[in-house]
Amino acid sequence: MEKESEKPFALNAYQLKIIAIIAMLIDHIAWAFVPLNTIQGQALHVIGRLTAPIMCYFLAEGFFYTRDLKKYILRMGLFALISAVAFSFFESGGYLRFAGMGMIYTLFLGLLAITVRLRTSWPWAVKITLVVLLCFCSVIGDWPVLGVLWPYYFAVYRGNPKKQFLAFSIAGAVEVTYFIRTMAVLRPELWWLQLCQAGIFLAIPLLLCYDGTLGGHRGMKWLFYLFYPAHLFILGILERVL
Repeated sequence: MEKESEKPFALNAYQLKIIAIIAMLIDHIAWAFVPLNTIQGQALHVIGRLTAPIMCYFLAEGFFYTRDLKKYILRMGLFALISAVAFSFFESGGYLRFAGMGMIYTLFLGLLAITVRLRTSWPWAVKITLVVLLCFCSVIGDWPVLGVLWPYYFAVYRGNPKKQFLAFSIAGAVEVTYFIRTMAVLRPELWWLQLCQAGIFLAIPLLLCYDGTLGGHRGMKWLFYLFYPAHLFILGILERVL
């Protein structure tokens, strides 16, 4: 990890998480009210792609900083359930019906993947099998597979930014290519709608500015947990009434 003094521009964990929250809000407002096939929609979703990489990175950091891993896992699991209701409410246009488990659920699986890899003495084959199964379980969540693999890579290669962001970029490139290719097959004239997915790579320079400090105060760790379901419920209501 680079020392803070060696970075020309430094950001602490609190500042990066605030960036992620703002980007997420912009992204979800766009999904609710701005058509994807507009310049405005594309631009807003490019900004929104910053959120998942940043939260995956700090999920991995949280694994190493937590004083009680069991409580960390239980907290993530609890908020995954709460957030699933909010996510379904938002995705269904303000109706209470199942529409997926949301991002916290996928991050929860990512945390389990890191725990399996780094906190168990199980055989290597068992660990890899369980991580693959967790990836399969993530298909009902937001950011499936990547939301498991990104924090996994960030944790396994912690202390080696080159390997961290190489693994992140390879997985991300596969995802971006898949979305663009799928759109090109289904709607050839609208293949460009998924170009906004490439916004994930803009998170790399931001994360490279991380100075290794927390910033804010201890209570701020609850901000993302609470903001995620709260803003989804509010946007779901607005989407229903407007």
